[in-house]
Amino acid sequence: MIDNKKIYLYIATNLALLIPVPGRFAYALILLVIFNIQTACMTLIFHGIYHVNLANMRNAILSLAVIAITIFCKQLLVIFCPVAALTLGYCIFLPTLASVIIEFFFLNYDYGLKNHLRSNMKKSYFITLFALVFFLIRDIFGYGTLTFPGWKHLIVIHFPYNTNSAYASSFIATIPGSLVLISALLALYIFLLRKIRIFANSPVNHFGEELR
Repeated sequence: MIDNKKIYLYIATNLALLIPVPGRFAYALILLVIFNIQTACMTLIFHGIYHVNLANMRNAILSLAVIAITIFCKQLLVIFCPVAALTLGYCIFLPTLASVIIEFFFLNYDYGLKNHLRSNMKKSYFITLFALVFFLIRDIFGYGTLTFPGWKHLIVIHFPYNTNSAYASSFIATIPGSLVLISALLALYIFLLRKIRIFANSPVNHFGEELR
């Protein structure tokens, strides 16, 4: 089970999933769906390998499996939203570089499929939540839009303001701006985590009464 105090380390190791992708919420949704599918499928395959006594071929099987899953998801995306598939290009393969996926190649896990799947999906949940907030901010403040994947096209909701007139907002849409945004979100997470930890360890509750 993931320690909440270490979640920002997982986020830091997943910059490959955040930085190169165009800063649209729709593209984040697509890649994060692929990422979560990969995490669930790789967990099942990982335990399947040991179940059929193919541990000596683990890394080869996992490599082929994650590539096959990604290609299959990309073909579905080509059918569903070819514009997104064309725009993302090789970015479709970026979820494969995420730390949760890479862990399978170096992991020895003996606590059973159910616990392992729960642990991995919890890691995936935190990374997914952070990435969604990250791309939501970039889309709204960087481009003045909110986008969703739709059938054969992107659904674009325009906000009534021009980001070109606000350089600080348009800066968020750039790669340097995304790095600054990641740093700010990580700093905010650490600050809130410390405050929550102090509150949880305090002998006085939020009503000012001493805890018994």
